[in-house]
Amino acid sequence: MEPVKRLAADERQVVVGRVEAMLLDGATYEHIRQVLRISPPTVTRIRNELQFPRALPVRPSWSVAEALEVHTEAYGEGHARWTGPMAGRMPQLCAEGGKFNARRVAFEQHHGRAPVGYVRACCTDAACIAGAHLADAITPRTADEAGPP
Repeated sequence: MEPVKRLAADERQVVVGRVEAMLLDGATYEHIRQVLRISPPTVTRIRNELQFPRALPVRPSWSVAEALEVHTEAYGEGHARWTGPMAGRMPQLCAEGGKFNARRVAFEQHHGRAPVGYVRACCTDAACIAGAHLADAITPRTADEAGPP
């Protein structure tokens, strides 16, 4: 491990000026670290000295469809599992600045309408979130309930 190198006052002013310019341009801490070869805590110290507002983490802004695709994983015979965040036992889809029940969103995308009542899996896997395997109060829950075609 290399020893910590202290900068002379004039060198430090150059680094502070470059950090300030990069922060104003919207550079990330990682980018500043790579270009100037300084640590993120050093960037934070300089940011505080310059009285820049606190940096907030940037979250991806997905559409509902994109978020559903990102957090759904296909498996088995047409089944899909939810890999995203949960609110208790409910799969929670975060997108477009809101939070949605992922099971209801998957139902709506597959069936082309909003569900009526609860949405449940009508296959052998109760946790399945595949649109074709979801049913609401109107949609038949099993092939036996559907009746003749």
